[in-house]
Amino acid sequence: MGKMRTLFLALIALIVAAQGAQSFEKVPDPAMTALKGTRGKPFTAGIVFCNGAYVKPPYRIIRYGTAIFVNDQQLTDQIVPWKSFLATQDGYVAPVAPAKTATAAAKKNVDDLFDDEPAKPASEEKSAAAASEEAAAPAAGFSSNAKSDALLKKINAARLEIQRKLKDGNICFYGARYGRVIVEPRIASALLDVLPESISDAVDGAALAATLRAKGFVFMHRELCDDLIEHRRDYPQIIERRRVLREEASLQKMFQNARGGGR
Repeated sequence: MGKMRTLFLALIALIVAAQGAQSFEKVPDPAMTALKGTRGKPFTAGIVFCNGAYVKPPYRIIRYGTAIFVNDQQLTDQIVPWKSFLATQDGYVAPVAPAKTATAAAKKNVDDLFDDEPAKPASEEKSAAAASEEAAAPAAGFSSNAKSDALLKKINAARLEIQRKLKDGNICFYGARYGRVIVEPRIASALLDVLPESISDAVDGAALAATLRAKGFVFMHRELCDDLIEHRRDYPQIIERRRVLREEASLQKMFQNARGGGR
């Protein structure tokens, strides 16, 4: 019976992986060349998940080109699109977007009347032609200026914010299909008490979301839970991380009590 359940859960995970696999918007190679990167020092605080996969510490938060990475794994879409940097260059002429068909325009006008459908990620909305043109834009001849420096400062500020969130002990969920979910330390500790076992026991993302919602974690929405189920094999690592954090908290409490008792 146990073996059948394991096989069933594995099948569910494969189906979810096939249906829900997403990736972040690729950073164009010219942006990598022109803007290079900024690396933070490694640290072990907090917990980060990327598209449902647990990322093992130590963490090094990095800006490569126009996006943020953790341990060389992309964590965001482009914070500022490369085309915005190109627009700061003297003599830049914006590419002309292909004309939309009348049918497509009418469909957009109708869809604009409703706001109950989640917006598509930028990586899906960008046309293949526009993406190709943007990626092909040469880095050679790119010259930094006050405007491009301001854009780069904005991306570096996003890197520092992610680094600070983790160092403060937050659990940070980043996904290509949804906005980030940041769980502050007190709630993060309560979530960590139940998360790995809930991932292990749930048959799919809907069941995991329902379980967590019943425990009060209403921010753990379906798409995020689908990603966690896709990476259910990570749950033993989450248990180990929980053990380490509990030991660190216990030692810190003992140290504080010792200092207080010596006064």
